[in-house]
Amino acid sequence: MLLVPAKLGGAALAVALAAWSLGRAAGSHTLLFALVVQVLLMWWALYLLALTRPVLRGAFFTVGGWEVPLYRRLGAPVFANILRWVGWERLRRDARGFGGTRASLARLDRATREAEYSHLLLALICLGLAVGALRLRAADTAGWLLLTTIPTHLYPVMLQRSLRWRLQRTGIKD
Repeated sequence: MLLVPAKLGGAALAVALAAWSLGRAAGSHTLLFALVVQVLLMWWALYLLALTRPVLRGAFFTVGGWEVPLYRRLGAPVFANILRWVGWERLRRDARGFGGTRASLARLDRATREAEYSHLLLALICLGLAVGALRLRAADTAGWLLLTTIPTHLYPVMLQRSLRWRLQRTGIKD
């Protein structure tokens, strides 16, 4: 049972060391640094999900009817089109486990929950990193971290919740 926390801690340490090394080599006050930190954190989150397989149930994961119109007004469909245009949707299609059949919709529902959970967790971590950067008087680093958190974590959460809202309307549940 202690093996999972040790593995996660080791992976977190590897991410921290990689980010620190990049910051020392290329500087930590740049957009490049913030983007690499986001990618490193996403790899860590994938590892976290694979090791822990959280339940991801509860009222929080039920999408309210008011949410999707709000996400539309905030530009989530435009973001989805950008992801399709750059090929991200094609790249991630197999990882979602959706085979195009009604039988695979439950797996798709689970995939939306996993993605939402990990992106929200990483958004909170990035917020903490930004606060830490501000405390170290590195406002530029904090700004880049916060700015990159919007497209790498907040918009993906909106997209996952929008998709799950459509799944909920068909009665699909994980």
